[in-house]
Amino acid sequence: MADPIRERARTLLDGLPAEAEFVSEFAAPFALGVVGDVLGVPEADFPLFREFVAPVLELTSGEEVNERALGSYFAGMNEFCAYFARSDAFRGGQLSEQERLSLCLAIVVAGTDSTTNMLASTFLRLDAKELRLGGVVEEVVRLDTPFIGFFRTATCPVTTRGVRIEEGEHLFLDYAAGNRDPKVFSEDFDPGRPSVPGHLGFGHGPHYCLGAQLARLEGRIVAEELLDRSSEVAEQPGDVRYRRHLISHGPAELRFRPGKRRG
Repeated sequence: MADPIRERARTLLDGLPAEAEFVSEFAAPFALGVVGDVLGVPEADFPLFREFVAPVLELTSGEEVNERALGSYFAGMNEFCAYFARSDAFRGGQLSEQERLSLCLAIVVAGTDSTTNMLASTFLRLDAKELRLGGVVEEVVRLDTPFIGFFRTATCPVTTRGVRIEEGEHLFLDYAAGNRDPKVFSEDFDPGRPSVPGHLGFGHGPHYCLGAQLARLEGRIVAEELLDRSSEVAEQPGDVRYRRHLISHGPAELRFRPGKRRG
């Protein structure tokens, strides 16, 4: 998917004015476009796809939920289910229609939200002198973890560090804290850090991120394209406004100057 991903990034960047908003005008539509490609959404259907996915993403944005947002969400979900029920996405195999639709929705929300966060955080960390862009993306996922953690339910009794957890109890697994464990990682940003031990930014075990390799590819390609244009952040790091969200972490807005592609 590298070639179509690169073409999508270039097309979006080429269409931006001299100064633009990175999150809403580039990262979010780019991530949603790649997810649409994964799900087999034809280019002609992209305006419709964006329209019914927008209220779903709004409900997970961390902003206050109101009656209008809920109404839009349920209307969008109905359109989402109707669209993918008649599409060829995930047809065949052992999945029921409900499982197939749930998987489509999970891919849209996780693949758009987390990637948008990762791309914005990567842009803030970019250095034209750093050639290890895969390492940059990996360190962003570790140190600026796009999804801070997730809720889980204990499936059996366990005692950890002297704390008793009973079967059925609900937990919040804080990946971001694990990624900063001083017994495992130093606090510095190091693109050359060995991959062992691995970070928890993509989860672990049976819950490991389905799109981890795709996210890595998107991050590296976007970093290459931004550096090729000498793109610049148009605000001071201390002025960047971050999302207010329990799970999702990244800049809410980020003014930037896209620049022009060389050659």
